[in-house]
Amino acid sequence: MKRNIVAAAIVGMALAAAPAFTSGQTSEGWTATRTADGHPDLQGIWANDSATPFERPEALGDRATLTDEEVSAMLAYTVEYDRTGGDAVFGDTPFLQALASLDPLKETDTERQERASTRSYNQFWMIDRWFDNRTSLVTDPPNGRLPARTAEADARAERQRATRGQPGPDGRLTLGQEIAAVDPAIRCQGGGALLSGRGYNSNYQIFQSATHVGIQIEMHHDTRLIPIGDAASQPGPPSALGSSRGRWEGDTLVVETTNFTRGASGSTTDVHITERFTRVGPEMLQYEYTLNDPSTWTRPWTARMFMRPAPGTGAIYEFACHEGNYAMEHALRNERHLDAVGR
Repeated sequence: MKRNIVAAAIVGMALAAAPAFTSGQTSEGWTATRTADGHPDLQGIWANDSATPFERPEALGDRATLTDEEVSAMLAYTVEYDRTGGDAVFGDTPFLQALASLDPLKETDTERQERASTRSYNQFWMIDRWFDNRTSLVTDPPNGRLPARTAEADARAERQRATRGQPGPDGRLTLGQEIAAVDPAIRCQGGGALLSGRGYNSNYQIFQSATHVGIQIEMHHDTRLIPIGDAASQPGPPSALGSSRGRWEGDTLVVETTNFTRGASGSTTDVHITERFTRVGPEMLQYEYTLNDPSTWTRPWTARMFMRPAPGTGAIYEFACHEGNYAMEHALRNERHLDAVGR
């Protein structure tokens, strides 16, 4: 019952703040606190738990926003789902399931097939998600969906599909091939530069000085150290977090990042990421990022998120990925099972 009350309260705040979510303008009559060097104070532990889908569901067509009544009905569905303790839902799934509940006969971008619950990792472990009226985090292109992929990107994906899972001389995958096929997150290899995780350890602590901004990412316990202005130096070796440089444009912190060892959101390692951090309210941070990778998409694209102070104790805890992590063992055991049943 307590979780349901909290969920309702959070969504109530989201609805009340809908104009800020939609327009991104600062709260009326509010003035940002500033640091000693005169820039807006971005510091704090910020949570990114929006339920808004990354791309606009095709079923919504050109609708950029939902009505308050629709959001309230979707909230009621989500609260009930949480109450019943169903399987954990990640990413866009809470929104898509709730959207489908408005009209069960209407096709959406999610399958609603009934299946037996695993009861191994249920919704109890997930944070309450925030609903607002927006129908996508992607703001550019205006249709709320990613731009078309290039022919080069399609050819690259086809080559990867053709070589993925090719058996060795004995007709089976090698251990190395199996491990390489497992998601880097399951292998505890860290995350990336984008602060785009939602609903699961999606907390980010910002530290700020006149010359640097530090961002501690709870998931995988990564830390980005971003030099500002004249403090920026030559980039170091490529890494998953890349090499970042920051500058102030008015009251917005702009961060440019390149020099990656792996892509972001399906890009190549040559992607150029531009992030923008802006305080837009006493308890709201607007986070916007643009990905530009001509080898993957026909044009750059932008997503916008709104973060709020993290609920709870106000502390970032170590994400101890390796300790007690059975994901790799279970993934390999599952492959052995699939071999036994002949896939």
